[in-house]
Amino acid sequence: MSLEEWDLNVQVENPIDFVSLAHYGCDIKKYYEAQDLLNYFDMLNGPTYMNLVRHFWVRARFMNAKLLSWRWMKKF
Repeated sequence: MSLEEWDLNVQVENPIDFVSLAHYGCDIKKYYEAQDLLNYFDMLNGPTYMNLVRHFWVRARFMNAKLLSWRWMKKF
């Protein structure tokens, strides 16, 4: 199956959405604030480089576990 980069639709989402969690009664932001970890979550929720994601996934290759274990045993 051949894919072109521009055929892919990249879905961008925030791994941790404190506003949505608080809306549903799970306000955990204060716990991470106390540990000074909000900068880490800002980094996780940071920008997504769509062109880079498309470029990577079009060129990615996958191996099944059997082939991977055979290659691993061959090295040793």
